[in-house]
Amino acid sequence: MSETPTPMLRAVNVHKSFGRHEVLRGISLEVLPGEVMCLLGPSGSGKSTFLRCVNHLETTDRGRIYVDDELIGGRLHNGKIYELKDKAICKSRVKMGMVFQHFNLFPHMTVLGNLIEGPVHVKREPKEVAVDRARTLLARVGLTDKEDNYPRQLSGGQQQRVAIARALAMEPKLMLFDEPTSALDPELVGEVLSVMKDLAQSGMTMLVVTHEIGFARGVAHKVGLMDGGVIVESGSPADVLDNSSNERTRSFLSKVPS
Repeated sequence: MSETPTPMLRAVNVHKSFGRHEVLRGISLEVLPGEVMCLLGPSGSGKSTFLRCVNHLETTDRGRIYVDDELIGGRLHNGKIYELKDKAICKSRVKMGMVFQHFNLFPHMTVLGNLIEGPVHVKREPKEVAVDRARTLLARVGLTDKEDNYPRQLSGGQQQRVAIARALAMEPKLMLFDEPTSALDPELVGEVLSVMKDLAQSGMTMLVVTHEIGFARGVAHKVGLMDGGVIVESGSPADVLDNSSNERTRSFLSKVPS
C-alpha cells in the first residue's frame, strides 16, 4: 500500500475575527500535491479571508496553516505559536503565488517588468534568468507580443493572465486564486479559465475561490462549500455539485449559474 503524500496545504481549525465579527469559525482542509480545490459559497462566507490567511496577508486568531509541511506565519515552541518576523514570513510566502480579483499589477512597469520584479528583487535571481523565464511564461499565457506594454494598455483578461504569469514567475509550490474572473467582462472570462485549466493539468497545486461552477466541476479534485465561516460540505465535484444531499449546498447551487 502506497503512503498518502504529505498535504501541500493543511489548515487545522482556523479562526479569524474582525472586531466582534467572527469570519472564520474553525476551517480545516487538506490539499494534496497536484490537487485543485475550489471553494464556493455566498459573498461574505469567509472564502477570501481564508485565502488571505493561507498567504498570511491576514493573521489567524486560532488554528494552524501548513504549506509544504511548514507552519505559516509562526513557529511552534512549547505548544505555543510565536509570530515570525516580516523577513521570515516573506521567505515562506515565496512558496505561494497569489492571483487577486483586481489584478494588482504595478501600473508603472511594463508587462515584462511586472514579471521579473519578484525574481530579481526578492529571490535575487540574475536578470537574464528572470527575463528568460518571464518570456516562457508569457508564451504560456498567450501574451508573447505584450511584454513591452503597460497594464493600462491591456484588456482585463490580458491583465489577469499577466497576473497569473507574474505569480508563476516566482516558481511557487501552491497557487491561490481569489475570484480571478469576477472583475472581468463575461466574454473575457474564458481566456483566464483556459490558462487556469492548463495550469491544473500541468500538476500545479491550486486553491481557487470562485463562482465558476463549470470550472469547479471540470477541473477540481475537491470542492468545498463555505457558508457563515465554516465548510458546510466538501468532497468530489460529483458528490458536492451533482449529488449533494445537503440542503444548504443545494440551495446555494440552485441560485448560481452552472
